[in-house]
Amino acid sequence: MRFVQVKDLREGMRIAKPIYNQKGVLLFGRGVALRNSAIVNIESLNLFGLYILEPTEPLPPITEEEEEFERFQAASSFALADGLADVLNGDLPRKIETLAADIQKRYGNLNRKINFMQSIRNPNDHVYRHSVNVAILTALISHKLKISRNDQLYLIVSALLHDIGKLMCPDELLNKTGKLTYDELTTIRQFELDGYNLIRNNYMLPSGIRRFFIQMSTELLSKMEQAENDNDSKILLGTKIIKIADLFDILTAMRVYKDPMSEFAAVTYMLEREYEFDENVVEAIISSINILPVGACVDLTNGEKALIIKENEATPLRPTVLSLGKNQVYDLGLRSTYETVKISDIIKTMDNRFVMSPELVDKFYASNATIK
Repeated sequence: MRFVQVKDLREGMRIAKPIYNQKGVLLFGRGVALRNSAIVNIESLNLFGLYILEPTEPLPPITEEEEEFERFQAASSFALADGLADVLNGDLPRKIETLAADIQKRYGNLNRKINFMQSIRNPNDHVYRHSVNVAILTALISHKLKISRNDQLYLIVSALLHDIGKLMCPDELLNKTGKLTYDELTTIRQFELDGYNLIRNNYMLPSGIRRFFIQMSTELLSKMEQAENDNDSKILLGTKIIKIADLFDILTAMRVYKDPMSEFAAVTYMLEREYEFDENVVEAIISSINILPVGACVDLTNGEKALIIKENEATPLRPTVLSLGKNQVYDLGLRSTYETVKISDIIKTMDNRFVMSPELVDKFYASNATIK
């Protein structure tokens, strides 16, 4: 599988991931061989590129739930684009409220983990797709933290609105692939601040939404002035949720010019900085999405590669794994084992999926593995 820019698509190439239109209707399914007419249609969608299968490569496994997640992401991004345009024009955010209610219905009351699928982003949709993802994560987290349904909906709307300032920023600056200069970063932050202030001063919006933007604008202004912000105890839980959901999606996002951080690496990064990120919120992410699912392949700190064969509910980041080289089982939930070997990261495919399927677990586990 490889990523191909739209300008380089050729007739006969096979699509690896489904393509949806603005309403979430499937246009081209996985495995479809492109014709010239299809390439023209794809160009009209303003996509940056597609994942293409190699000539003899089989389709990678994907569940119906994962396909639906990708479809919902795509359709919601188009809907959010319309909704944010209304807000920028001074209209009521009716479309955003409708989208938020849909996200709450789908993800705001789940009692199981989901696969949080990331797909490639392009300059035309990264703000919208990012905001949709932050809203989905916010719904999942707020449910785990037992936030009321009314406050949860306020949070989801806030997550959908939180990046509106980026839409005011010049494209050449927002889409820059290299490292930003100090002046460029300051300019982007000023647009972000303008977006926060646009929402906090919009009295058509409920105070339950505007209060989060008051705090976000205060914190961002503190960063711009390089001042210390030590009032963490006064920050609303909802503000902490949006902040962590926002960073988690940024770290794990797929872009053409940047390799994504794995979900495991992202939550580990935040847990190691508990002075900056609320541990309870990060733990809520870990209990909401599949960070280290059974069947995934991981790198260990002792240099071995291993297969996850059993999750550990008490300590989700310390599962039981089977070394693929030494044929040895490590129960990372045991302190004695965890002191000598840990997971350094999860191994994923180019399109950000887990390498090994759960069907292989029984095959490996049935072998005469030694347990440590």
